[in-house]
Parts: sequence; structure tokens; C-alpha cells
Amino acid sequence: MTIIGIITAIIFAILISIYLGPLGGIVILAVIFGLVLSTHQRNKKMYEDIQRIKERLGIVDRNDFHMTNEEIEEELELELEVRSESEQKELEKINAEIEGELETYLKKANEKNKDMDNDK
Repeated sequence: MTIIGIITAIIFAILISIYLGPLGGIVILAVIFGLVLSTHQRNKKMYEDIQRIKERLGIVDRNDFHMTNEEIEEELELELEVRSESEQKELEKINAEIEGELETYLKKANEKNKDMDNDK
């Protein structure tokens, strides 16, 4: 259907430009401007309708944040607290692993020193 409309519009534009001569180009430009403006108006109306439907259904876009600066700061502080607590637990685990490795290293070093003392 769209292809038929495009072909018809092209034929119509050629006929207008042949029939009206130099004024045909101006008429075609005016028609194109009207069609673009009409399409823009329809798209704008559809967007507004979709927004009203979303509001009624309670659908919120992920990118639409209606938060005050204070709410954003509170959320960031909570996130930092949670993150710092989880990081603290992770650091404690890493520290325990490192301490265990150091103890085993020290034991091996002490054993080597004893063996070297016994060899003398």
C-alpha cells in the first residue's frame, strides 16, 4: 500500500511540474512541507496519547526520574553504606587469607632456618 502511494505521489509530482512549469516546483515544495507538518502533528498527538495511557496504567519509563536532589543524595548515601559494608566484609576475608598465607610462610621459613642450623 505504501509503495503504491509513493509511486502515485511521484507521478503526481511529475505531472504537476510539467503542467505548471517553474511554479510546479514551488507547489511540490509546499505540498511536501504540508505533509511533513501534518505527519509531525500526528506523531505529537500519538505521543501525548501514549503518555496519558502510561500514566493511567502506572507505567514509568526507566529514564524518567522525578526525584529531588535530597532524595538522590539519600539514595547515594545508602548505596555507599551498603557498598562499604560489603566491601568491609570482603576485605576481612582477604585479610584472613593473607594472614593464613603469612603464617604458613613463617612456619616454612622457621623450618628452613632450623634445618640450616642443624646442618652447621
